Amino acid sequence: MAALSSTLECRLINASVVAYYIENGAIDPSAPGYDKIGIAPGTVPTVFVSGPDQIDAGYVAETQDGWIFLVFRGTLPPFEGYFWGWVDDWLNDFDLGPTTWMVDGAAFGQAEAGFADAVLALWPQALRALQSIDLAQKKGIVVAGHSKGAAMSFLAATLLKGQDFKNMLVEVFGFAAPLVSDRTFQTSYEALGLRLLTVRYQNENDLVPFLPYLPTLDALATAERLSHPGAETVVITDAQRQKAIENDYVPLGILRFITANCTIEYGEQAEWDAWDALLEALLELQFSEIVDAHAAEGRYLTCVCS
Repeated sequence: MAALSSTLECRLINASVVAYYIENGAIDPSAPGYDKIGIAPGTVPTVFVSGPDQIDAGYVAETQDGWIFLVFRGTLPPFEGYFWGWVDDWLNDFDLGPTTWMVDGAAFGQAEAGFADAVLALWPQALRALQSIDLAQKKGIVVAGHSKGAAMSFLAATLLKGQDFKNMLVEVFGFAAPLVSDRTFQTSYEALGLRLLTVRYQNENDLVPFLPYLPTLDALATAERLSHPGAETVVITDAQRQKAIENDYVPLGILRFITANCTIEYGEQAEWDAWDALLEALLELQFSEIVDAHAAEGRYLTCVCS
């Protein structure tokens, strides 16, 4: 049995890393980070998958200190040294646009349709896994994920707290989450009491938590022009800018900003420092640093667990 000497946050980023090792409906116990989650002896995670090539996935795990972890897997487009292709793949994730998110039969707000569809596809399986556990003997449910998995975690938390397990404590830890919902959703989220129980970790120079934020798209266009002198902007289009305006997506929960030296900043200053660092990295054409900053096994893991 692994000693629970790590913080809950460290265990959850490890749990989020482990989600990338879901294969054929199971997780190999030798996967990196598996032994750091604190899984209850005699139990194994219940894995659920959906979508083409099982692109959407997650698992439920019981921990030895009485928590239930509900973890969603992120999906990362391959990066092979072509930054603009990597960015374009991410922007394509938002092409579906917003959809009305429903909780307990009522409209909750607007959420990005791609993330919403992924959660709804997995939810019957996740719900069965949770219902098979004696939740009355547990401290609560902690939802977590990295990247797309973090975005899905916010949506799943609303179903847990607002619909299926209203009397359970629900906490959320998202790592590298993109923007997923509008201001109406944010208001409904806070009305459920989830804001103060939601932590959003964001690494310095990580681009994804700013997508699809309009100033980010303009900064991307500027960086592209600087990196291709004389060429027209080919990634950021007027249509994409208009969609960013219409979507009006906003962040959820409490920001914890991870700086380059692994200190953690909070609050409004953290918001400004995160934006300033990314803008500088874009204008300095530090594309590899921006991509590396999004990796789950980079500073998200090493700094949260330091």
